[in-house]
Amino acid sequence: MSLLHAVLGFVAIQPMTGYELGKAFSTTAAHFWPADQSQLYRTLHRAEADGLVESTTVEQASRPDRRLYSILESGRAALETWLASPLEPDTSREPFLLRLFFAGSLGSAGVIALLDQRRSAAVELLTTLDALAASAPPKLSKAALATQLQYATLESGRAHAHAEITWLDELRAQLADHKETAP
Repeated sequence: MSLLHAVLGFVAIQPMTGYELGKAFSTTAAHFWPADQSQLYRTLHRAEADGLVESTTVEQASRPDRRLYSILESGRAALETWLASPLEPDTSREPFLLRLFFAGSLGSAGVIALLDQRRSAAVELLTTLDALAASAPPKLSKAALATQLQYATLESGRAHAHAEITWLDELRAQLADHKETAP
């Protein structure tokens, strides 16, 4: 997947400015597909140059004019083609797991410190996702499919964060009981 597909997806939901896109991204998809504001603007400009979206200038009296991006039929077709295509292999990188894999030289205390850092980050993520869930509209069985699927991605993030915290706590407990042996 590319960031382009995410941008097309958001603009397909409703026309938005680059700033609005950044806000929408940071409060929904950022927990599973991070992107900064400059990446979003570059992608919007590329999508416009490729004829997938168009922008219109919205004049404002007391503020600078805004550029509102709307998806074109070619953009909608590109999004639909991507959605219907076979899933790409998941080739995500996990810097924490790579570090943990080689962390034996730190000793139990050093590894526990590493686990505690990761746990703090996982708790912070879970807190953020819980706040998003609390501010989301109530789940309704008759809600639109798009709304149900967007909520499902939030629930996936929360489940993964809970699972990681549980795994970290179990590993930490195992290491707390571990006796250091000479190499």
